[in-house]
Amino acid sequence: KEIRKIRQQLQDYNTRATNQKIEMLFVDRDLEDLGVEINRLIDLFVAANRDKIRFESEQKQAIANISHDLRTPLTSILGFLQMAQSTHVSEEEKAEYLMIAKQRAKRLETLLNDFFELSLIESPDYQLESKRINLKQVTIDTLISFYDLFNQHHIEPTIDLPDHDIFIMADLSAVTRIIENLLSNAVIHSDGNLTISLRESNFTVHLMISNDAHHLTEQDVTHLLDRFYMADQSRSGKSTGLGLSIVKSLLEKMGGHIKISLNHGNLSITCEWTSVT
Repeated sequence: KEIRKIRQQLQDYNTRATNQKIEMLFVDRDLEDLGVEINRLIDLFVAANRDKIRFESEQKQAIANISHDLRTPLTSILGFLQMAQSTHVSEEEKAEYLMIAKQRAKRLETLLNDFFELSLIESPDYQLESKRINLKQVTIDTLISFYDLFNQHHIEPTIDLPDHDIFIMADLSAVTRIIENLLSNAVIHSDGNLTISLRESNFTVHLMISNDAHHLTEQDVTHLLDRFYMADQSRSGKSTGLGLSIVKSLLEKMGGHIKISLNHGNLSITCEWTSVT
């Protein structure tokens, strides 16, 4: 009788007559354990189906976004090349059109490189070399390489680094790429102040880069790590929307974590690693 009850409940669930799982009202203990395992299986199925739907939605959005981002500069390139070929333009105008087409081609190249890099990083076969590196020194070296860009955007960053060296087990190239992406993102999208801080507590290393971003909302923050997401569409020509996705993927490959918060118009992105001696 109880087996028939289980069968009927499963039939109702499978035919979508109900969304209710197996009721745990059995006299036999073994049948009750069976009901528990069936309910666990149902939970796993629901979670897997939810992940499948989310993945398909993200894939569709990613294809739509990359199609748009590829088509926009490509259309612009073809347009300026066509104008440069016109017999009614001067040599100066022709040179200007060709320069603009070259700039658009550079953006297209950047987009394709970033997309290829992200696809490569997310591949199961992509491996990083883990070794002991001085995160403080890597941060300093990367900041020095951004000196001209800071000046170009009239940014004087606030830098808060500890007196002592901080070591982590990570891939040097990946860590450098992470800091470069975070700094580039901050410079491009900052409304003003930029702060870089490095600290260590409870065997965890925190690298935080924060900047004023009054144009962002809490909803934007929840999507900043999504592929191609750009909160400020007016600045879409300055980035590919893949930088933070690359940061997240590289961190996960190294066993690190990324946290994003928005407080009173100040955006903070924190990368975390386990410290080593």
